[in-house]
Amino acid sequence: MAGVDHEAETRTGDGLPCVLVVDDVEANLVAMQALLEGMGCEFALARSGNEALRLLLRREFAVMLLDVQMPEMDGYEVARYARQNPATRDVPVIFLTAANRDEERVLRGYGSGAVDFLFKPVNPKILRSKVGVFLELYASRREVQKSKRELEHAYDELQTAQAQLVQSAKMASLGELVAGVAHEINNPLSFVTSHLETVQKCLRNVEAESGQTLSPSAEESWARAKDRLKEMSTGLERIADLVVKLRTFSRLDEGERKHASLSECVESVLTILRHRTGQRIRVETRFQPDDRVDCYPGLLNQAIMNLVANAIDAVEGPGTVEIATGLDEQAYSIRITDSGPGIPPTIRERVFEPFFTTKPVGLGTGLGLSITYAIVQKHGGELTLTDAPRGGTTALIRIPFEAGNRS
Repeated sequence: MAGVDHEAETRTGDGLPCVLVVDDVEANLVAMQALLEGMGCEFALARSGNEALRLLLRREFAVMLLDVQMPEMDGYEVARYARQNPATRDVPVIFLTAANRDEERVLRGYGSGAVDFLFKPVNPKILRSKVGVFLELYASRREVQKSKRELEHAYDELQTAQAQLVQSAKMASLGELVAGVAHEINNPLSFVTSHLETVQKCLRNVEAESGQTLSPSAEESWARAKDRLKEMSTGLERIADLVVKLRTFSRLDEGERKHASLSECVESVLTILRHRTGQRIRVETRFQPDDRVDCYPGLLNQAIMNLVANAIDAVEGPGTVEIATGLDEQAYSIRITDSGPGIPPTIRERVFEPFFTTKPVGLGTGLGLSITYAIVQKHGGELTLTDAPRGGTTALIRIPFEAGNRS
């Protein structure tokens, strides 16, 4: 059985259960320890009522053995103060007194919150039996609390897993849709591009044979036709680039690791979200040339899209979103900075929690950042949110080389 250095205690329930013994007579404290020897508990010894109240605030106790007759503050006052404090009101109190048996004294003890009242000299068997009951109750309560924490943790993990499954299913459906659209666009695009090249070739042949025989108005029409064909070619090139980016975004190989370019991932995401930036938000990009990382491309696209979408949502009026990729001696990085109002410090620790959102009802699920965090962890990386130097928020993804296998 171990004693406790009560001066060094902090309020905790770790370790063995503890019994608080309060008596102004040192011999009584020693005797009480001896009576309870071998019960698998620790002791904290208080020699006054004030010392007892200080100890109650520093740790949890299974039971308090409280002497009634003490100078300055008697046991009734100690019990009353303990009951007034929410942190200590549930500590069971057993009163001990050497005074004569008196019904009024006993009733006063129970009225002040005691669970039992024993007269000295105390029967050792009765004392050990009563203390043993409260030690068992305390142990049972701690087991219930532990089980409750484990259950809450398991429930949180289940919610997170469910959210990830739902979001993954949504992203898979979106990927299939985008891939289908890209395929449907690509077929007529190839047809039109091929015929455009044929038309341009035919016009060049006609131009070479016509010489100077065209009238001024015909030459003007001829020049206009060539300009329009050039513009059509530029437009078709943009559509072809859009198809490539759609295909990049819609990778359906989420279960496979492969090398992917971070800049290509970002560009494909910007293509998908371009309708949300419009003329209101200026998007600035800075890409590191050496940016091919071994990753799960579909998942990484999803994480980047969540962060860019959040950055766009954060900018309420005209503003900017800056996206930069880079690398140092340890990791690849993707940095996304918006010019919005930033994240209040009071909620910054909660933004990665599943279903936590500051958006109005119906405008946000609270899943984006928690899913992104899980994806980054799957890559062995880290995701941090910090205040941007000029206001707004900076989201930083870092994927270490040992997880990414730098190529």
